Amino acid sequence: MLPLFAAGQNVSITGTTNRPDELVRLLSYDEMFTCHQTLLADTRSDKDGKFHLEASINEITPAQIALGLERVDVILSPDGSYDFEITVPEKQPGASFFEKEQPTLVINSINDGGVYLQYIDAELFINDYIYQNFNTIYRGRKLSLLDSLDAKLAENVGEIKSDYVLDMVKYKKAAVVTAVSSKKAMADYFDGQAVLYSHTAYMDAFFELFKSDVSDNDFLSRNPQLAELIAMNEQQKKCKANPAEKQNVINYLENIIKTTKYAGNKLVATNLITSIEDLSYDSKAPDFALKDKNGNIIQLSDYKNDMVLLQFVDGYSLLLEHEFATLNELRKQWNDTIQVVTIATEDSFDEVLQLFEKQGFEWQLLNLYNNMLLLEKYHVVTFPSYIILKKKGRVGMAPAPSPEHQLEKHVRRISKYL
Repeated sequence: MLPLFAAGQNVSITGTTNRPDELVRLLSYDEMFTCHQTLLADTRSDKDGKFHLEASINEITPAQIALGLERVDVILSPDGSYDFEITVPEKQPGASFFEKEQPTLVINSINDGGVYLQYIDAELFINDYIYQNFNTIYRGRKLSLLDSLDAKLAENVGEIKSDYVLDMVKYKKAAVVTAVSSKKAMADYFDGQAVLYSHTAYMDAFFELFKSDVSDNDFLSRNPQLAELIAMNEQQKKCKANPAEKQNVINYLENIIKTTKYAGNKLVATNLITSIEDLSYDSKAPDFALKDKNGNIIQLSDYKNDMVLLQFVDGYSLLLEHEFATLNELRKQWNDTIQVVTIATEDSFDEVLQLFEKQGFEWQLLNLYNNMLLLEKYHVVTFPSYIILKKKGRVGMAPAPSPEHQLEKHVRRISKYL
């Protein structure tokens, strides 16, 4: 799905990284309600770690540069040019893939009219100002301190000319006001105001203010675009609270797509449906083609007539060895009910293979190799992780619990409905 408008202006990014021959992607946020991302450009870093990306954007856009699965946040302006240095800390022995330090970004040069640097400086100053005055503002409920923020900000950061940075300041303050008086926040920051779909600070304040039902019908009638967005937020919460409501919520969002007068709301509704359906029950599971220990290519489609338990692992641990042993016992109980497939990261494959051979585990072991994006597709955020797939490559449960937390119960439950 494209962002709100198709036409755009070029943005150019050059950079260096300590990861030579690494996949480098530029991902923009379509909007900050769902945080759905669009791939704008990709390349690979060369043998010296250098890379170059070019893309087209139509407005100041929050984005991420991804090196493999590691990401850094950036803010890009149309016709802007950037030079970054991105360092990914080396993985420490024994550490999980997701226990590593976060990558760092150093700005070597920027040509964007000063937007990005002033945004960073202003945000840091505001966060520090709120922290220093936390007791007075929140516990003392004295919002008068916010009146002096603009003047202090100008003294420390300089005159702010970018509307994007000014809106960040505005809605940082809105989030503070919400904590003290939601009625004042609605009146001062949202009543009759433009909906800023691509602004993180706006959406942060939005979700904080409208986390509960809005009973002010006059406010909703005065702000039909915002009211529609609030209603979609309620539908989203309904679906999370009760997955059985999924189809009703999707039907509601599809009606928004057909009837709304607002392009931004149509985009949000479309992305919400994508988010709700992603890895939901009976949705199509992401395919893969990975090598086993003998170099044979194994695909998900090879298991089209079987239920499959996917297990993602990264490195040896006592916990992993225990879960392997538990899985081995469960396989004996399951017989042919479900096929177990363990997918190990490239760095851990040999170590896991040795454990398989030592313990005599007989289920399939695959090497993730350089297919790291498969972890994104299956939303793997910790190791080990489990996914139950139905026959024909359909999702049964994602994520699924570990063997110690009723995995067996859910395998039996799902197998009854095949």
